[in-house]
Amino acid sequence: MVLYRQATATDIPALLALLREIMEHHGVQPPEATRLAATVSAILDQPDHLFLVADDNGQVVGMCALIFSHSTWSASPVCELQDLIVTRVRRRLHVGRGLMAAAEKLARARGCTRLFLLAEPWNLEAHAFYRSLGLLEKTCLYFERDLTLE
Repeated sequence: MVLYRQATATDIPALLALLREIMEHHGVQPPEATRLAATVSAILDQPDHLFLVADDNGQVVGMCALIFSHSTWSASPVCELQDLIVTRVRRRLHVGRGLMAAAEKLARARGCTRLFLLAEPWNLEAHAFYRSLGLLEKTCLYFERDLTLE
């Protein structure tokens, strides 16, 4: 049976493997391993940024990140979900649904009025999955600046 729980430091190797898997799926070169491990470790120490894991008898088979903040638009706490991934061999077995349900339950418990996420335009399977869960599609453009460049 899969248990959905907040990640701990002992989960770092599994979290790193899942993050590499999602980055490779997105065609992104993962950061250098020690830098990524330090980032994951720092997140575990933050009260408003955490990882949920899907634990199947001691084996982490999925994860997502949750970032809690306050929205001026809704004048309430909100939760952003990032990096939802289920390892390839466990997909389509309702692990992702379980992670989403656990994320929503935790967001509600923290008083959040919205749970939101971003999905790449090309990731049609993810779009279908989120729609199947009743998430409403919002359209916007995403802009960013790489602050590491001059």
